[in-house]
Amino acid sequence: MTDKSLIYERLKGIVGSKNITDKEIIMEAYTASYAGTSPVHSLEMKSKKPDFIVRPLRVEEVQEIVRLANEYKVPIIPMGALTSMYADAVPIEGGIMLDMNRMKKIEIDEELFTVTFEPGVTWAQTYRELAMKGYWIANQSLPANVSVLGTITQAGMHMPFDKYVSHPYGSYQSDLTIGLKVVLPTGELLTTGSAALPGAKPQRARAYGPDIGALFLGAQGTLGIVVKQTLPLYRIPEARHVVTGIFKIENFKGLTRALQRIMHDIFGGTIWAEKVWGWYDAKADEWQLYVVLLGTKERVSFDREFSERVIKEEGGTIHAGPSQMLEPETYYSGSPVGLAFEEAIYWRPRANSIVISPPDIGQCNIMGADTYNKLPELHDAALEVLAKHGLPKSRIKMGGIIGAYAFENPLFAYLYTYNLNDSEELKRANAITEEWARVSLEITGRRGTGLFYRPTPSLAKELMPKLGEYYELLKKMKRMLDPNRIMNPGKLMDIEPY
Repeated sequence: MTDKSLIYERLKGIVGSKNITDKEIIMEAYTASYAGTSPVHSLEMKSKKPDFIVRPLRVEEVQEIVRLANEYKVPIIPMGALTSMYADAVPIEGGIMLDMNRMKKIEIDEELFTVTFEPGVTWAQTYRELAMKGYWIANQSLPANVSVLGTITQAGMHMPFDKYVSHPYGSYQSDLTIGLKVVLPTGELLTTGSAALPGAKPQRARAYGPDIGALFLGAQGTLGIVVKQTLPLYRIPEARHVVTGIFKIENFKGLTRALQRIMHDIFGGTIWAEKVWGWYDAKADEWQLYVVLLGTKERVSFDREFSERVIKEEGGTIHAGPSQMLEPETYYSGSPVGLAFEEAIYWRPRANSIVISPPDIGQCNIMGADTYNKLPELHDAALEVLAKHGLPKSRIKMGGIIGAYAFENPLFAYLYTYNLNDSEELKRANAITEEWARVSLEITGRRGTGLFYRPTPSLAKELMPKLGEYYELLKKMKRMLDPNRIMNPGKLMDIEPY
């Protein structure tokens, strides 16, 4: 076995003594993940402290560290901004934790309307630097201290929603990726997209042949380390407005019909609309439908009138006065959940946009996705399951329905919190989770979980084998790209050592 002190000295030679540590108290912090607070995330792997924490500044340093890891066959786990919401950056077999927080360069190309990030760039930095030039990339739906590249390359369900400017329906920001620079498990630097051509810039996701860059999106650092990502750039919109419709819980069908009509009609054209989504107010026992509109004054005015008419026709009422959406600083701390006021400045970073629950508080999610016609059935079944296990509606902390896109199944969810130290509460949460998996499967007919086609990242390791030959091919790619099995071992497609 190689002397760890030798590896330590060589790593120190790459990044300097101030950017490497093996102190126990610091390494303990790098094993934490928010994923373990919910039964839905109970598949989280048991973490092991890393042997070293290293903070590179340049791409070349990342390459040297990866080559060293190959030489000694030491695991390496890349991490963006230390948030680790889904255990994807929790070390399973120790090794080198690669803290990318010092890599904070942003490159703005105003000619091609693109922006390129390094892994340490946060939403706060992004909004600040882009707003100074009149640009933005997305309506921020994550805390300001989260890595933009880290969340987008995860390609999971919990993504910042993208633009609908020139794409008729849109997709996740990860799908809008124009190009990547990736340090491969061998230490080589790969450039994807049009920038791979001599003298060319990142302008298209594909050069010739397949989109190689997509292979590294959602791979949880198992196939390589993304050190740069290029996304489209957008002008800050001229006008903003939030239409708020109120629906009684008995009229959930009306809510889903309104959501579907607005989604299919408004999102059928080239407009600025962030998203259409509903929020359950447990205190008022009602659902609130939000239609967030962005664009020119004329376009926003037209879409506002249309949205309000649809809401009324489906039995809802329009909230008079300012939108009920709360200040960003109260996000997740009350109901309804707030992403913006009517006159909110969307590109302003939200320093306290998510309040993480205390470590002894768990969350139980009732989630499902299907067609709009099936959502009312899922909704009724969810309330029945909760009531069957003795959980009244008053215990529901929040709920939501996201319209997704015209070609995707909308998502429905309820959530309640419980005390992790209460064995009976924990038993009930697990029982609810297990029964809901069965009930939602009967309703949706899915062989998976009844969720989006992209599951929560912490569930990916169990769900990946269900992909059949697709999964087997991914494992072959893993073995080919990572012959020494050093890249974030134990995650995603890497089930056993090879």
